[in-house]
Amino acid sequence: MKQNFFTVDLFAGCGGISEGFHQVGFDPVAQVEMHGPACETLRTRQVYYELVKRRRFDLYEEYVRGLITREQIFSKFEDIRKAVSLRVIQETLREESIHSVIAKIRDSMKFHGAKKINVFLGGPPCQPYSIINRARILKNGDALSRNYLYEHYLSLMRELIPDVFIYENVPGLFSVQDGGQKIFHKLLHDFEEMKPAYKIIPPLKLVSEDPHSYILNSADFGVPQTRKRLILIGYRQDLEQKNEKIREIFEKLRQTRINPDEYLTIKDAVGDLPHVKPGEGEDKFFGQYPEKTEIRDYQKKMRISSSGILNHRARTHMPSDLDRYRFFIQYWMENKKPATLKNLINQWPAFSPDHENLDEYVDRFKVQWWTKPASTITAHISKDGHYFIHPDIKQCRSFTVREAARCQSFPDNFFFEGPRTEQFRQVGNAVPPLLARAIGMAVKKELERIYS
Repeated sequence: MKQNFFTVDLFAGCGGISEGFHQVGFDPVAQVEMHGPACETLRTRQVYYELVKRRRFDLYEEYVRGLITREQIFSKFEDIRKAVSLRVIQETLREESIHSVIAKIRDSMKFHGAKKINVFLGGPPCQPYSIINRARILKNGDALSRNYLYEHYLSLMRELIPDVFIYENVPGLFSVQDGGQKIFHKLLHDFEEMKPAYKIIPPLKLVSEDPHSYILNSADFGVPQTRKRLILIGYRQDLEQKNEKIREIFEKLRQTRINPDEYLTIKDAVGDLPHVKPGEGEDKFFGQYPEKTEIRDYQKKMRISSSGILNHRARTHMPSDLDRYRFFIQYWMENKKPATLKNLINQWPAFSPDHENLDEYVDRFKVQWWTKPASTITAHISKDGHYFIHPDIKQCRSFTVREAARCQSFPDNFFFEGPRTEQFRQVGNAVPPLLARAIGMAVKKELERIYS
């Protein structure tokens, strides 16, 4: 009999980490998120999962093409309505809402037949840990301790007692301090004091001494993007009695990494997508794939179970920015290396950006080049696309949501809800599904040994 494994995803965003775990067979029994557009994306993805189970992918296609509404799907399948309403929990996590969230998770567990939670996923919003946001917080006199959202993560863990937890965040977490104490050390101490006892692999002492051992680069796991994340994997200590090899789970995961000369590139990621110029395309269903003689392996993987292209509309840009984009693309083509703002000012002074402190903007414009992985896609892409200039000078624009999603390894049938600005924010904040998939595969192997 097949063993079902269930996850809870806290601070779920649009569901990148849940997507990766679902791809290897985990069932996301609850996804907790406060942001409305992200919750809409989560609901649509849950509808997709449920329709695939019923072999009614045709209804999902009609939905993303705008031919039917989600409500019309729910009217045909009331059980899908119920499943989605229980799985996606739109809540702002704070002390007074914790009990309500726990009750909703337990309701979903009961409905979905989950006697326990196997894996607890999540990463509290990382903005307080970035250098820029940390400076802003301190300048405004706000206490960093107000941003200890991981304490809510711990509170839910204590109630749900999962087998394994996955904690992900930005590497900047290592250096931030509050009251002279490193937040990272406080976090490790709090995990160590959990009851029942959990163990982070390897021991916490080693994590504290060499925290960078816990940084994973998405490019090492087949994602066409350089994106480094802090990943902590912990397991309930009593599970060692059933499977001693669970201690080796992180090292086994690291052994699956590919070599840097195998990294996927921008060409691998988006080279097959239709050409669009500024202002062209569609925020929802763009259309079918263009006929092309060569489709790369990664592109084939992204196209599985998708009959067309979603969320592929280019921003409009000011004429002055388009001129700057042309300069940066042309510079790459001629010099085989990226230009900086200083190059632009020296060669085309008339197109210098209107900023007082240009030294702070030296890296403001960046072409994502064909033969390299993408730079780290962040939520800032929702504000402007200057850091994500398409390499094709004929298109001369910044990335579309779908191109950013391809670089994040979201499959093409993953539909992002909300206005385009919100779609960009969701993509930028997400854990790449292929990185999550690799973690999920490593975890699943050890859980299968325990429950077989």
